[in-house]
Amino acid sequence: MGVKGIIFDFDGTIVSQEIDFKAIFQQMQQLLRSYNLKEPEAKLPILEYLKEVERLNGNSAKEFLINAHKLLLEREKQASKNAKPIKGIPEFLNQLSKNSFAIGIVTRNSKKVVSHLLKKKNLCCHCLLAREDVPEVKPHPLHIEMMRRKLKIRKDETLVVGDHPFDIIAAKKAGVLSCGVLSGGKTPQDFVDVSPDFIYNDITELGGFLGIKKLPTGKLEQQLLRYLLGRYCTVDSSVLTGPGIGIDAAVVKTDSNILIMKSDPITLVSKDIGEYAVSINSNDVVCLGAQPKWLLTTLIFPEGTTFPEIEKVFSDISHVCKKQKISWIGGHTEISNSVSKPVISCAIAGERIKGIKIIEKAMQGDVLIAVKQIGIEGASILAREEPALAEKFPYEVKKALDAIKKPGISIVKEAIFAWKTIPVVRMHDPTEGGIAAGIAELAESINCGFIIEEEKIPLYKPAKVFSDYLGLNVFGLISSGCLLIVARKKDAEKLLSLYKKQKIPAAIIGHVIDEKELLIKRENGDISFLKYSSQDEIVRNNNGVN
Repeated sequence: MGVKGIIFDFDGTIVSQEIDFKAIFQQMQQLLRSYNLKEPEAKLPILEYLKEVERLNGNSAKEFLINAHKLLLEREKQASKNAKPIKGIPEFLNQLSKNSFAIGIVTRNSKKVVSHLLKKKNLCCHCLLAREDVPEVKPHPLHIEMMRRKLKIRKDETLVVGDHPFDIIAAKKAGVLSCGVLSGGKTPQDFVDVSPDFIYNDITELGGFLGIKKLPTGKLEQQLLRYLLGRYCTVDSSVLTGPGIGIDAAVVKTDSNILIMKSDPITLVSKDIGEYAVSINSNDVVCLGAQPKWLLTTLIFPEGTTFPEIEKVFSDISHVCKKQKISWIGGHTEISNSVSKPVISCAIAGERIKGIKIIEKAMQGDVLIAVKQIGIEGASILAREEPALAEKFPYEVKKALDAIKKPGISIVKEAIFAWKTIPVVRMHDPTEGGIAAGIAELAESINCGFIIEEEKIPLYKPAKVFSDYLGLNVFGLISSGCLLIVARKKDAEKLLSLYKKQKIPAAIIGHVIDEKELLIKRENGDISFLKYSSQDEIVRNNNGVN
């Protein structure tokens, strides 16, 4: 995710110099005619013209080509005497380098002339590929591909910037991002046919996109939003009108009369907030027997947010959507001084899974299954937001930082498997208030009580370690990533057997009782009331996490 290397054109992009290519071309034509050689019919750019002369005339054109290249080099040398960097660009290139961006220059000009100018004008460049260095120059993609390999950057990490449509064509053929700049005298209209991803007056205006310049308060610039929507918002055939500039709502068609919908904001975390947002909302939809299908988002970022930080959130959301086959169909994105941390509000709609069986009423003897472990989400949040833990428990913190992916806070796969395998009384994913609040919510929704066996509750080890150290009740710790299922005992045994084959951890942790009480049997055999709170332990104990 995000650009790590920028491949720049040189003339008109980095420096301003006047090379009269039209006059040079006319001189070459005259020179060619003096040799009585075959002349190309089509009017071509100079380098392509010389290559076509060689193809048409073979070895007969050898002397002409030597003199033609000398002529071209001489004219470039003359023009370079008056060349000067475009305003602000030396400082901008240095800033890119200091921020660890790889900088390459690909040019159809002479390497000798360009190398001299780079050194003379103190212009930062990590790698230069001129016309002598490649068998095919721009607009052939080889020029870009060779530079990308030299800079050791992937396609999705590459941006090509130039003042000529050739630069954009080469980028498109190479499958990388492109930006047209107007510093060489072109107008936006000159780039219409080649459709660059961005158009700016000069390369210094890329600072916002690259994250080395703060974005202004308010809606995202249209070019930036268009890039994000195009790159990260995937849709399927059910979406009739999807996300786009000036489109403020979405239109979808369904094959079912039943839609399950959910909306929830994410405020407890800032890092990986995109993945949290989609997973937590998807969990709620699937627990009601639906396959999550469509996502709408409201993304609000604080002042001072950089574009790469916004792109990271888009990338995380896109990753989860692709994994769960969710269409991200639109929403709203802005920067606001009303928030101090990123806030994401998601709305997800899903279609009822076909063929599932829902048992309307719980009975005494029904069992409560816990799938995966409790405290996964809470441990991940504490590892990110509580600095003292890193020094005290480095191994557990390292493990918990990756917890939203492994073991993961999504229970969509596990829930769908259960729905398709057995009749289910009810499903629930414990979030704020942890497993204790989750069990209380389940009991109220199916009008029953539970007795829970403490020793059977599967704890995520870092969650237990962090809770003990911080004085938190691990049973009250926010616990997305755990799935609670109420089912008939015989069905539960079948499900556990199949979960085991799928290497999905699951255990029966309690059973339904007629009395509307929540009891917990401690490891020493004592039975007491299960205490719970709707307020999560992280917030309630005010341990520095907001």
